[in-house]
Amino acid sequence: MSKNNNFKIEKKAIFIIILTFIISSIIEIGIHFLFLKSSGIMIDYALWFLYLNISIAFLIGCTWHFITYKVKINCMTGMMIGMSLGMQAGMLIGGIVGITNGFFIGAMAGTLIGVGIGVWSGLHSKTTMGVLQGMMSGIMGGTMGSMITVMMFTDHIKAFMPVYMLINVAILVGMSYMFYEEAIKDNHEEYKLVHVKISTIISVTVIVTFLLNGVILFLPKSIFLV
Repeated sequence: MSKNNNFKIEKKAIFIIILTFIISSIIEIGIHFLFLKSSGIMIDYALWFLYLNISIAFLIGCTWHFITYKVKINCMTGMMIGMSLGMQAGMLIGGIVGITNGFFIGAMAGTLIGVGIGVWSGLHSKTTMGVLQGMMSGIMGGTMGSMITVMMFTDHIKAFMPVYMLINVAILVGMSYMFYEEAIKDNHEEYKLVHVKISTIISVTVIVTFLLNGVILFLPKSIFLV
């Protein structure tokens, strides 16, 4: 596979991140104007929905980048992928839902999504250690992400969140680069590119956005955050 083709993959990953962010934002704007304009809840939570959309975009974009290359990877790389995707999914989703709904709902949402992505990425890399690391990282990230934001809710949480988001996103981007460097860049064996339809990416984005918006808007909220 030529370097030019690899460069096209990296550019497409950026395109998918932007596309996913736009789709999530349009869905939430539609929910606001069609159903919840009178309540104003979408306006009250606008900042947290922004962070949610950034999280969804980078999680889907980096996951797409990983599954696009069909290549045999070693145990350590598989472990790092499972750990990075599981941990950051839990930290991002758990942290944001923790702000809006409290520790219990945030921890549950972050843990389930983190463990799900972590285990799936471990299975995709075909390494047992990747599966176990994804599961451990998912439950740790989901509970810790929610705990951090709930504990800081009354102490400059809005100033903390840009730093929190930047570091988590940087880890996801670093994971994608690590995967490329370890498994693709100097790989002299054959590997294939797996075509994922844009319609599939859009469908996943719509489902995830509606699911997480439903969690934030309709599930119970902690009395400590009211």
